[in-house]
Amino acid sequence: MAVNCYPACPEPEVTLGMPPHSDFGSLTILLQSSQGLQIMDSNKNWVNVPYIEGALIVQLGDQVEVMSNGIYKSVIHRVTVNKDYKRLSFASLHSLPLHKKISPAPELIDVNNAPAYGKFSFNDFLDYISSNDCVHQRFIDTLKKSNS
Repeated sequence: MAVNCYPACPEPEVTLGMPPHSDFGSLTILLQSSQGLQIMDSNKNWVNVPYIEGALIVQLGDQVEVMSNGIYKSVIHRVTVNKDYKRLSFASLHSLPLHKKISPAPELIDVNNAPAYGKFSFNDFLDYISSNDCVHQRFIDTLKKSNS
């Protein structure tokens, strides 16, 4: 579980509450107190996620993208801030165990559909983020094979 507080910001046009990223795990279930979540659409435009009081937002993570061999994509998202009010978010993060190796499901691989990603674990992800700038390259992009 991750709880984030984004205080009111006097200059919201020059800062982000959270830079663009996708969540590493399988699913993220999010409850937010106000508007601020944006997702990147297929044209690489930022779209505001409508705020509905009490609604839970379910986002697919990198593990689902890899296990589905790219059929389902992880959600690239960011958080904006507001000059008039603070924003709270409560994220329930769901992931496979630390050392469990993840790869495309064998049922999705055949002569016409090669694996689009290499194997990895949550531990591999932690090693990556401890020594790399994740703002410029997502971990999942390092797993993509050239045939994808």
